[in-house]
Amino acid sequence: MKFLNEQGQEISLKRAENLPGYEVTLAEDTVIDSAVNNPFFKGINVLQLPKKLKGFRDNSELKTLLAPQKLNSGLKIILKEDECAIFEPAKDLSLNKRLILVDRIFGGNQVVQPMFINFGLKNIKMSSGTVIGTILIQKNNIEL
Repeated sequence: MKFLNEQGQEISLKRAENLPGYEVTLAEDTVIDSAVNNPFFKGINVLQLPKKLKGFRDNSELKTLLAPQKLNSGLKIILKEDECAIFEPAKDLSLNKRLILVDRIFGGNQVVQPMFINFGLKNIKMSSGTVIGTILIQKNNIEL
């Protein structure tokens, strides 16, 4: 296993303190929108709700309501055939920021871009270099 940056250069990652893996950080400043900031909910009141719900399935604003957002780590993982990478998000993201991880497993030659849904009431702003989780390498020892 080895890690590459966006330019394809091999890099080393800091070992995680709490898990047997490596820290994953954000490559750029990111904002994860809250579902309640969706344009569908702007200026809505109870009297307008029946009108807003007409064409509910075809509403383009609602189609993006719980769409996951990718976090760019700028990290590409190169794994052996019998390995996979498991991403474990930082506890702060789920406990305090109300972010739910959508995908957890990455294969070889994949860019690590975990996707999250914001179930909180506010947009979450994170700056570049923020630790977003830990990447664990799982080796399959089963012979077929």
